[in-house]
Amino acid sequence: MSRHHGHPLGPRAGLPPEAATPLLIVGLIWGGAALVGLVWLGGAVARWLAGRGWQVAPMDLDTLADGHLARNFGAPMWLLITVWAVMGLVVVAVVTVIAAKRAARPRSDDPMRSMATAADLARLTPQGVAEAAATLRPSMANTPRKRLAAGECGITLGRLLPKGPVLASTWEDVVLAIMAPRAGKTTALAVPMVLDAPGAVVATSNKSDLLATTATARLAHGRVWVFDPQAIAVFPQRFWWNPLAGIATVPDANRLAKQFAQEVRSGTSQSDFWVSAAEDLLTALILAAAVSGRSMATVYEWLNDSGRSAPRNELERHGFTAVATALSGRQSGAVETREGIYETARTAAQCLRDPQIMAWITPPQESDEDDCPLFEPDAFADSSETLYLLSKEGGGSAAPLVAAFVDRVIRAGTRCAEQAAGRMDPPLLLCLDECANIVKISDLPDLYSHLGSRGIIPVTILQSAEQGERVWGREGFATLWSAATIKVIGAGIDSAKMAEDISKLIGDHDVAVRSSSHGRDSTTSTSLRQQRIIPADRVRALPKGQALVLSTGARLALVQGLPWYDSERASQISADLAAAHAAIRHRARTTGAPGNKIDLTDSAADADSQEPSHVETAPGVVPT
Repeated sequence: MSRHHGHPLGPRAGLPPEAATPLLIVGLIWGGAALVGLVWLGGAVARWLAGRGWQVAPMDLDTLADGHLARNFGAPMWLLITVWAVMGLVVVAVVTVIAAKRAARPRSDDPMRSMATAADLARLTPQGVAEAAATLRPSMANTPRKRLAAGECGITLGRLLPKGPVLASTWEDVVLAIMAPRAGKTTALAVPMVLDAPGAVVATSNKSDLLATTATARLAHGRVWVFDPQAIAVFPQRFWWNPLAGIATVPDANRLAKQFAQEVRSGTSQSDFWVSAAEDLLTALILAAAVSGRSMATVYEWLNDSGRSAPRNELERHGFTAVATALSGRQSGAVETREGIYETARTAAQCLRDPQIMAWITPPQESDEDDCPLFEPDAFADSSETLYLLSKEGGGSAAPLVAAFVDRVIRAGTRCAEQAAGRMDPPLLLCLDECANIVKISDLPDLYSHLGSRGIIPVTILQSAEQGERVWGREGFATLWSAATIKVIGAGIDSAKMAEDISKLIGDHDVAVRSSSHGRDSTTSTSLRQQRIIPADRVRALPKGQALVLSTGARLALVQGLPWYDSERASQISADLAAAHAAIRHRARTTGAPGNKIDLTDSAADADSQEPSHVETAPGVVPT
């Protein structure tokens, strides 16, 4: 009776005991023969070094056994021993190197065999991104490639494993990162990209960590603006932004209305009647307020009175007759339908009822105008300044305003690109952390298809694919995924479906399998079978700090993240972070209403806070 077993080839794939014994005997015979040959070769070399010519002693046992090695080989004993010792060391070194290379050689089912190499990802290597930067950024064309800093060339993704170069995306890549909490998305991705960006940066978050870690360093590039209407960092208001500025057409008004409608559209059908009707209503009211020079406060006032004629009158007066007629029909419709639409719109725009939030998007009192200037998106996009947008998530949060703010900067950047022959230089970076919670730009998946070519670089950071599907729907998220030229999959993916989908996307490779049969007639055969490069369970078990990188047109890469605290600038960033945390704690203790326009970071700091005094250099700038 015979028995069969199979196992993959590789360093850990041993031989059956029946086959090991004969091979061991053969190995000993050949090893002994090689040893004898080396002894006589060493004797010949020693004789030659002693100046007695090249003559080999007789290769018999008497040469070794009569106790006169020096006489038989024709060389001093010390020289013989030295030559044999050197040859022994050389043999040991060669065997060690060969064994190490064999041990390092991945087994046939090791996913590293099918991972991308530096050659596969040449365009993402330091040399590749430097070449791309010289093409994509005319200002860098005459700069020697070796003098280009990494941040001038692209966004650092991590070091290619096992021993490859640091990889980075170029300034035409658009990035989608899916990383669970505490998987390094802030420390290894968001913080480095914000610190290194050569141009304007928009950074979003629902926490203060990104702001606290990078704001002080970003001051070297220009103004730092902090939009914190919900007091996440308890940051005093230093500017205001008018969401209605620049709205002069129905499409303009509809873009702003869509950001509010996203708050009630998430998780529902994209064609839901109530949401679509509420979006149309918001479009009409926003347009009426914008063309008549009013503010968002007026929009919310009109939302709470479904019979107000003022918006209809303003629309007619400014030539938007069709919009006015549609609004009139909606207001005169069945009471249940009309109130349902208005209530849906009020829910979508419920952040407008919060006076602390409204203070950031409505004109300040005349006495505060100098200390609280109006934010100009067009001027910002054409600068190297930094804008931090903070919001909590959920109903009543400032999330729709954050989405509208980012959308407005994108449009400003698009205009700048058009004026600069189609591409911004330096590029505009959008670090959209917590995107599915606070930056639900309705057509972000469609924007991904052309932003990179304009030098506007979005980096959308999600915690899971399901988050994206809840916001943009399954088709919308599929569009976002397909349009992203760089996809980063971090550790902590806890969705079985997503892990399986990623495993399928990575694909299969051939694995060699040895099968042996032992009995009267022993046989051994090797065959190939298809196996997942990275099974779903290994996707879910990816070590913290590592990430999978999928680049358009290249094989999968495994990278090790490069967190800021392991960099050369760690000590300075740590000091900045400690000072920022001290300032936040101090403001939290001493600030009354979070919306107060009071600078509590100056000499008002109490002695035990150990917070250094700060000097305000310009309105909207983080104190330094």
